[in-house]
Amino acid sequence: MKKAISAQNTKMYLENPNAAPVATGAVTDASKSAPCYVTFDDASKLKNGAPLYLTGTGWPSLDNQEWVLQNLDPDTGTGALYGSDTTNETADFSSLAMFTVNAFADVCAQSYQINQNPATSIDTTTLCDDEKTSLVGFRDPGTLSFDFFIDPTDPDYLALLEAYDDGEERMFEIIYRNGAVRTLPVIVQSINETGGVDQAVHGTATLKITGQPVLTQPTTTVPPAYGLTVSAAPSTGVAPLPVTLTLTEQNGTASKFVITWGDSTADTTLTGTNAVPPHTYDAAGSYTPSVVATVYGITKPAVQGNAIEVTAA
Repeated sequence: MKKAISAQNTKMYLENPNAAPVATGAVTDASKSAPCYVTFDDASKLKNGAPLYLTGTGWPSLDNQEWVLQNLDPDTGTGALYGSDTTNETADFSSLAMFTVNAFADVCAQSYQINQNPATSIDTTTLCDDEKTSLVGFRDPGTLSFDFFIDPTDPDYLALLEAYDDGEERMFEIIYRNGAVRTLPVIVQSINETGGVDQAVHGTATLKITGQPVLTQPTTTVPPAYGLTVSAAPSTGVAPLPVTLTLTEQNGTASKFVITWGDSTADTTLTGTNAVPPHTYDAAGSYTPSVVATVYGITKPAVQGNAIEVTAA
């Protein structure tokens, strides 16, 4: 790891849920996948790494929780919710779904430090053992501390004090100069203040990290393109011929497949799964099935499978 970036121009922000939100809007669609990809009515005020609070989706796996936004595509208004899993949702996505992005206070740190503590070692040695034995316990997410200059009339400083007073969990953002974003759930544990002759009033804050930090790559990092392979078996046989399609995905998970069998029968639509039920070709002929996948709310071009030759009995 020889590559380095300067800490200069690193920005740090603490969520301020008591201020007016910086963005709200409707969520018009969502995929049944892991992670879940959602579609926004307006993504102009959103950015990668932003924590979104979702309500009204009708899906328990998403509602009333904050999710870190990744892979945002401003052109299509779609993005992924880090760590989400909606594959087991059975209800329709609600038309009342909304998102909220809370305001953030700029802590404008002088320096900072993240301390991630090692996991607990549990001694399991007994008199019967020939050597020491142990188990690895829970890992402590650690703490985030930063130094800053204090102006007691600064609204951002007052927001920091408010976070300390209420003891509620908030999201903390570290935005690096290359565009990467680290988002951490934290609780403000302590705020210390010092001052002296020929010194600016100085403060130090310690925040307890309460969960897994999420690192979001810069928007210039393009994720690999989604791919789909369609394979039909058997490819030859006598009518009526039952055929099974195997759908193999690369670099993503589709929320919907629409299968056209090529024999004038109705299309088959699958949601939340790529397991295709067998299809029977009743008449002799040559058929080429095709599949249209919907990925991250975007309909992909049709992918054709191999030709199927059906002969008369």
